Amino acid sequence: MRMMSVTGVERFWKQLKSKPLAFTAAAIVLLLDQATKYAARYELMEGNPQEVLGNLLRIVLRYNYGAAFSLGWGGPVFLSVFTALACVFLVRYMMKVTSRKQLLWLGIILGGAVGNLVDRIAMGKVTDFIDVGLTAWRWPTFNVADIAICIGGIAVFFLFKGAKRLEVPTKELEK
Repeated sequence: MRMMSVTGVERFWKQLKSKPLAFTAAAIVLLLDQATKYAARYELMEGNPQEVLGNLLRIVLRYNYGAAFSLGWGGPVFLSVFTALACVFLVRYMMKVTSRKQLLWLGIILGGAVGNLVDRIAMGKVTDFIDVGLTAWRWPTFNVADIAICIGGIAVFFLFKGAKRLEVPTKELEK
């Protein structure tokens, strides 16, 4: 693995500053996610659902020690490292993307990933509080970060699928 030169670091920071849409979207999602999780932790009692739209939509405080939708694999250290690496990958990939739509949705995904990473690092678990379903048939409890990651992932899939070519510059254009 080669070390970045000083000029490589300067070029990276210059590219980083040229992506305000992506990082603004990420910051907004992160702030919204953390604010709603904070409110859930301090206003709800764990496991005591509060109906919002009857039984269809409830808020209930739950903690997720596993992966997405409480899938129990990995553990907090593995999931934290995996998420941090995914965030690094997203940022590096965003440096190459030129489409504003793709940058927006990648930024939304990044904000969600960082939101759950903050929880894992700070508490060793992720705060979930949105509960959707009918009677006993319930979707796993989730949060704003999960919504951002899922909707952002779907949007990016369709943006890339619908594109005739990926809007990523080639090496010749970067020079």
